[in-house]
Amino acid sequence: MALYIMFDINFVIQRLSDQFSPEIVNKSIQGLVNKGILEQYTDEDGNFQFELTKFGNECAEELISDPMGFFADTNKPEEEDEMVD
Repeated sequence: MALYIMFDINFVIQRLSDQFSPEIVNKSIQGLVNKGILEQYTDEDGNFQFELTKFGNECAEELISDPMGFFADTNKPEEEDEMVD
């Protein structure tokens, strides 16, 4: 199931203006672009548009199917067997 989500940066800035500054929203979205989750486009009017990439769709599907598993700490080393002297 691929999710088709395209949005205008100005819409997101406006919707989140009571919680985050435009600078924070821009940095956050640019971080998602840098990670390959969003693709950036420019529309006919020169406004930035963003769409989920294939990787972004995979992340969204994983988040939808297992919200808590998505945030599991995968960098945590597995417990080693107890060492005996």
